[in-house]
Amino acid sequence: DDIGPGGIDDVNLEDTDDQESDVEEIIETSTEKRRRLAKQYIESIKEGLDETGFDAEDIDRDLIAERLRQDVVAYIDICYGCTKTGKKLHVFPGGRKEIKKFDGHTNHVFALAVSSDGNYMVSGGSDKKINIWSAKDDKLLKCFTQHKDSVSGLVFRKGNNQLYSASQDRTVKVWNIDELCYIETLFGHQDQILSIDSLSRERCVTVGSRDRTCRLWKIVEGSQLVFRGITKSATEDGQTFKEGSLDVVAMIDEDNFLSGGDSGAISLWNINKKKPVFVYNIAHGLQTYDSESEGSIKSPYWITALATERYSDFFASGSWDGNIRLWKLIDNIHSFVPLAEIPLVGFVNALQFATIENKTFLLAGVGQEHKLGRWKRIKNARNGWKLMELLLKT
Repeated sequence: DDIGPGGIDDVNLEDTDDQESDVEEIIETSTEKRRRLAKQYIESIKEGLDETGFDAEDIDRDLIAERLRQDVVAYIDICYGCTKTGKKLHVFPGGRKEIKKFDGHTNHVFALAVSSDGNYMVSGGSDKKINIWSAKDDKLLKCFTQHKDSVSGLVFRKGNNQLYSASQDRTVKVWNIDELCYIETLFGHQDQILSIDSLSRERCVTVGSRDRTCRLWKIVEGSQLVFRGITKSATEDGQTFKEGSLDVVAMIDEDNFLSGGDSGAISLWNINKKKPVFVYNIAHGLQTYDSESEGSIKSPYWITALATERYSDFFASGSWDGNIRLWKLIDNIHSFVPLAEIPLVGFVNALQFATIENKTFLLAGVGQEHKLGRWKRIKNARNGWKLMELLLKT
């Protein structure tokens, strides 16, 4: 049969194949284009890195080395060691926080006390710490840090290892040294507590400086007795000096105690009476100094130290007038009179009686300055302790 125009003879088979192949090529290029471009981009990056000599391993090594170097710089001032023994030689504080530990005090020591059995010695000072030491082994057993201000006084209960501490934070704290533990805190004073004393009963007596009170703390009963010092020292010519601060206290027995302060008066107290039983005015005399506005002014020597021979009839007082003064209690502990004077130049900052082999000694801590401040300096005084044997006549 004849095939007319438009029949099979008019079909160009080669053209059809070429068109199909062209379509397939267009479709493949479209789907693979992004992948191809990505591969080209990666290859171009590789070529560029090869030209610059970039190596990821080198970068890693540099980063690690820098990190190690920084770590070494950060810690190189912290610790030095001994390579042979492996023991630490010394520790240097690094950064803002100190890491060195001190076995002793880090500031002025204001108070010391030894237990009746001689096993413990305690110390306290302006670093707010109470250190408990083994008197036999000379080592630190415990450090108490509960006080918020300087520890100004320490005393053991006589015949017991119960400890009382006084602080300028206005509190008294009670401790059990056998168990190395805290018991309780006593509140009441309105100013710094500067002195504390105790005997056999579970009690202690304190003075609160400018609150001008003595307080007897009854530990078991949970109560306190308040004695207000409103003493005025008077001279023969009519000058008076009002007591502005009570600074020292010492117990005679369980019912009687003494106090002293900046008025120069020594007061004798009985726990059953609110007012002093007896007051000795200006016990260490008057000092004279020149004022630019008021000329020559007289003021009493403060009572800076008191000590009693427990359960006896005499005691000692100190100031900076050049003498330690001994006193005798009379009239069934209702009064006292001067007994003797012991020359000593300097501020008498502490006094303590001791009996050794039937001999009575008085130990005095003396300095060029007052233990709590630098209001005055006595240049010819020597800082130290003076031990004096007392020959007492019965």
